[in-house]
Amino acid sequence: MSESESELFKGLTPAILVVDDSLAILDLLKEFLSEWGYGVTTARDGGEAKELLESKQFHLVLADLRMSPVSGWEVIRQAKEIEGTQVVVMTGFASLDTSLEAIRHGVFDFLEKPIDFDRLRRVVRNGVRHSILLHENSRLLEELACKNDELETEIRKVRNELEDMTIRDELTGLHNYRYLMNLLEREISRSVRYKHPLTLAMIDLDDFKTLNDTYGHSAGNEALKAIARIFTSSTRAADTVCRFGGEEFAIVLPVTTPHQAEPILERMCNQIRHQNIPVDSSHPLTISIGVAACPRDAQTVDDLIRLADKALYSAKENGKDQVVLATESTL
Repeated sequence: MSESESELFKGLTPAILVVDDSLAILDLLKEFLSEWGYGVTTARDGGEAKELLESKQFHLVLADLRMSPVSGWEVIRQAKEIEGTQVVVMTGFASLDTSLEAIRHGVFDFLEKPIDFDRLRRVVRNGVRHSILLHENSRLLEELACKNDELETEIRKVRNELEDMTIRDELTGLHNYRYLMNLLEREISRSVRYKHPLTLAMIDLDDFKTLNDTYGHSAGNEALKAIARIFTSSTRAADTVCRFGGEEFAIVLPVTTPHQAEPILERMCNQIRHQNIPVDSSHPLTISIGVAACPRDAQTVDDLIRLADKALYSAKENGKDQVVLATESTL
């Protein structure tokens, strides 16, 4: 292989398949092509060539046209189905029709017999170069597609993280007020439309200001995080716990009546009480809960929250550490 060809192929030994029914031509072509630095495989007929094409990748196929029982055209058709493989036709019976047929088959070039070996060298070098460039282009496109997929995945991840930041409370990891409002709009609409019950529980931590004053805001934050974990573990998969603001939380319980929700919420009160999170030296942290339902009590977001808040106020006024359901008196 010449110095320029060595630089072009960068140490690669290009694979060439030579197909001809003349053993003398095969030996001659193999001798020259091997001397030029190519890896040469020969086939005595089209059938053998087709088997080789199925088992090995070639950069270039040099094929005679007149062979039997499998013609050179069949070999060419199969070779052109392989991405990047180039075909050079060899024939001793060149004609306009043959040239046009070769063009229709997408062959790279055309060599007439007897072979001009200077032209053969140029044609083979250009054909192999074209094949290598096609393979490299295909590799780069695959690499680009892969990188693009990775970039799109990263963009989706960042977008999801940013979106999550807008609907999550930073301290507790619960959904925030904004998310709660959107959720209630959807769930109330569904509740009214399908006449399914929807329960909203508003929760306030009793004497939380005393906890902050006694032990500091850092202890208060730790208490909020612990309470959030208890709420999450105590509710069902279909329920949603949100931080409403400050020391107030909300739980949305779809397809649930207040009476069905009540034992769930009572258990939460008991769990919080038995955590023994100190408000001060004399008593532990507790919670008060007010409950309202759609469509029974209200059919808008504002009304549902207002009524649940009124029930919560009643729980506070009547001794705290309890669950109060909205009744006629609170409507």
